Amino acid sequence: MQWEESFRFAWSALNEDRLKAFLTTLGVVIGSAAIVLVITIASVGRSYVVSQIEGIGANLAYATLDRTGPISAEDELSRKDLVAARYLPEVTAVAGTYDLPTEFVAGAKAFHARLVGVTEEFQAIRKLSITSGRYFDAVDFTSRDRVCLVTDQVAQRAFAQVARAIGATIKLDEFRCTIIGTFTETVSTFGQSEIQNETVLVAFPLIKIIDGDDYFQVIYVQAASANDVPRVTENLGALLRRRHRKEAKYLADNLSSILSTARQVSIAMTAVLLGVALVTLTAAGVGIMNIMLVNVTQRTREIGIRMAIGARQSEIRMQFLLEAVFISLTGAILGIALSLLIVASVASAGLAPLHVPWLAVALTVLISAGIGVLFGYQPATQAARLHPIEALRAE
Repeated sequence: MQWEESFRFAWSALNEDRLKAFLTTLGVVIGSAAIVLVITIASVGRSYVVSQIEGIGANLAYATLDRTGPISAEDELSRKDLVAARYLPEVTAVAGTYDLPTEFVAGAKAFHARLVGVTEEFQAIRKLSITSGRYFDAVDFTSRDRVCLVTDQVAQRAFAQVARAIGATIKLDEFRCTIIGTFTETVSTFGQSEIQNETVLVAFPLIKIIDGDDYFQVIYVQAASANDVPRVTENLGALLRRRHRKEAKYLADNLSSILSTARQVSIAMTAVLLGVALVTLTAAGVGIMNIMLVNVTQRTREIGIRMAIGARQSEIRMQFLLEAVFISLTGAILGIALSLLIVASVASAGLAPLHVPWLAVALTVLISAGIGVLFGYQPATQAARLHPIEALRAE
């Protein structure tokens, strides 16, 4: 009965002055919505960044020659290095690349782009999507046929339509090659890799004809799983050091460190934004405390009457505490509804694939209830400690 009466008295007290209760709730609404939105944005953002990096190749390791010191021709990454890397434990695929800036003409238009020499498994390792035509086959690497692939951007700009690029010829100084395919990155690297918006791929043996070089700038190895990447990276570096001069230095690395950094940055940003939301909710809690203290002052006589007819201190405290909790929980529910409406609007407009984690909803409800208890306890205690006689004398 104590709880039932406390609920009834608390609800009746809030209904008597709905406008004041609503205005007090607004701060909680804003703070609760902020918490849900912050956690939602942080969760979706982290998932997006991680998926982008993993799409590029979370199970990739790569090695390059450190060119900061003196080097010789025998230090360069060779085809024999590529073959040896293929036999490392847990390695499922290998690829080598050589890229350089180039100028070429296609469809009567001049381009300043990247020319990239690649090996057979480069498409699979780098997850390139062939949009028309085909990728290089085994014959292209042995016969040195002068064929190439271009990005969709090049094909669109030079020939207006991607499909029309197939069979066309592009000219790189005195070198001519026939376009056999167009491609795009499955996961964009935004120009931070050898693949730029305007790129031409050729079979690696053609690099010697074009530029005179016959070595790789980068060797990629693909591990069987993401868990094998650290070991494969270490083995790749050790392999290259064994196969070359002791003075030569090789940099072997992977994307795991980038993934770790992305997760740490996401956690840090979430903590900062969540802190801002909690400050907003705390300010709302202070508003609840102020209103409840005013309520205690305005309802002193009512409290005295209740005490005079037998209400205990615990019952008075419970009533005022429940009023504060009702305000905070109502604000939480409205704030969650507001955040869900915002997320649904953004998702339906196609601006971003947002979804609200249920953890955010549960956390918001718990924090809001805690705010109500924390900031409502002092006014409730003050009401419970009033002396009945003194309270009855209040006007």
